[in-house]
Amino acid sequence: MSDGLSIGWSNEQEKRARDVYRAVLGFNMFLHLVVGLLCMFAPNFVSQTVGLDAPNVAGWTRGWGATLILVTALYVPGLLEPVHKRAPNLIGILGRIWMGTVWVFCGGGFLWFAVFDYVWAGIIFTFYLRLFRAHIQTKP
Repeated sequence: MSDGLSIGWSNEQEKRARDVYRAVLGFNMFLHLVVGLLCMFAPNFVSQTVGLDAPNVAGWTRGWGATLILVTALYVPGLLEPVHKRAPNLIGILGRIWMGTVWVFCGGGFLWFAVFDYVWAGIIFTFYLRLFRAHIQTKP
């Protein structure tokens, strides 16, 4: 029997895919946390970094940062158990595409946010698809 047909090999492949997916999603969640905290505590720095005018009222930037942290916390079940908790992962991927589109319509320095969301949607989708395929291979 070849390794490709062995259930043990398939289980190991799924475990590796799950670990890689968790690492990628965890890193993205960490980046969201950093951006959210920067928006809350250094809104002018964030605006200057992406080439936007300093906000007249920093409240919207702080509110957006806090919302980003809250949304990131909602991904935790998908991070901990990505195979059995699929909804947070799929909603997260689609949400990144949605937000990327919103940022495109905002234009200007917000295009950096769009690039960030589109790139991470693609990366997370790729690794989630790999995990899903590896999981399917473990089924007899």
